[in-house]
Amino acid sequence: MSSPPVEQAYIAALSEHPKICLAFFGVQYHTKQGERLYKESGINQEILSAMEAALAEGLLLNRPLMTPEGPLLMQYWCSYEELERWAHHLPHTRWWTWLMENQGKGIGFYHEIYQIKTAEAVYEVGTQPVGPALFCSLHPVKAGEGKSQERQQNFVDAANKSETELPPA
Repeated sequence: MSSPPVEQAYIAALSEHPKICLAFFGVQYHTKQGERLYKESGINQEILSAMEAALAEGLLLNRPLMTPEGPLLMQYWCSYEELERWAHHLPHTRWWTWLMENQGKGIGFYHEIYQIKTAEAVYEVGTQPVGPALFCSLHPVKAGEGKSQERQQNFVDAANKSETELPPA
C-alpha cells in the first residue's frame, strides 16, 4: 500500500473489519536471569516467522514493541474467533506451555484481548501510516472536522450488518 501524502489528514476504514480484535501479549523481565531464560528459549526468534504465517489465518498486523518491562506484541486480528483458533495450535501452544512452566523464574507474562465494538483511526497531517492504516483502505478527511461519532457509527453499522449475515450452510 502506498503512503498517502503526509500533508493531508486521513482515516483508515475500520468498518472494513467490523469484528476486529486487538490483542497485547507481553513478557516482563523481573530479573536478569529471567531475561536470559526467555532469550535462550528461542521464542522471540520464532515469533516473526509465525506471525508472518498467521497473516493467512486472520492476523491483520503484528507490531513487536519493547516496553520498559520487556517485549510486547500488539496485534490486530480480523476477529476474536480467528485469534482463538490460531492460539490453540502450534507454535502458540508450545510458547504458552513454556511460559507456564517458567513463570516465577524471573519472568512474567500477560495478555490483553479487546473485542472492539466501535472504533476509528484518524491520522493527522504529517503522519505516516501505522496500525489500521497499514491494512485498511485510506480516505482523506478534513483535519479537525469533528466527525468522530459519525465514523464510529459507520463501524457499529458494519458490525451489526456482519452479525445479521449468516454464512451459507
